[in-house]
Amino acid sequence: MQIVSASDITTDIATYLIYGPPGMGKTSTIKYFPGKTLVLDVDRTTRVLRGNENIDIAYVDNSNTWEVWEKLILDLSKNYKGVYDNIVVDNISELERCLLSDLGSKGKNKGVPSQGDYQYMQFRIVNSLRYMKNLGANLIWTAWETDDLYTDSSGQQYNRSYPQINKKIMNNVLGLCDVVGRILVNSDGERGFVLSATNSTYAKNQLDDRKGCLQSELLATTQTNQLRGEN
Repeated sequence: MQIVSASDITTDIATYLIYGPPGMGKTSTIKYFPGKTLVLDVDRTTRVLRGNENIDIAYVDNSNTWEVWEKLILDLSKNYKGVYDNIVVDNISELERCLLSDLGSKGKNKGVPSQGDYQYMQFRIVNSLRYMKNLGANLIWTAWETDDLYTDSSGQQYNRSYPQINKKIMNNVLGLCDVVGRILVNSDGERGFVLSATNSTYAKNQLDDRKGCLQSELLATTQTNQLRGEN
């Protein structure tokens, strides 16, 4: 058993999940990340990043996704560990659908995924997140937003917003993230993230005491520490 003192923890690397409806600015947030960034483009929305020299894009095959995704993850570990400061999966909601669609197309139910296919997808998503947390970079996953009617222990009901992730693995995925942020636009048209949970919003921030931040400040803690290291 390897034991270390909490006072010796120095890493600034963290895992983020940001979510919101399509078009709210999740992908454009990537422009503000400090350092070198690799985007694994699943939903083909990286056009908004055009012209950014510090951002590389790898297009994930969205038809033969099951085999390609496994090879991509292994390739990252073998050839790109430590190369990038940030690795983004854009986005997990579409990645789930692509994995299921690919599995369904290879099955015997006229393209419809079987119950077993859903279980395969669930394990692949969670295992991918665990694996990618060891790549030596900030890991950022984006997701679309969904909602439901939530009833708390007292019987009160709320319209609750949360990432569009298969419910069987949602708590597992979000539990592996240090930060979960919901992107919103204020009355002045300024985009920012809610980082503190409410009855109507799933969010969390285990890195610092911020309850919210501007779109450009999501990785502010990491950026500040990197700049200190350079000085």
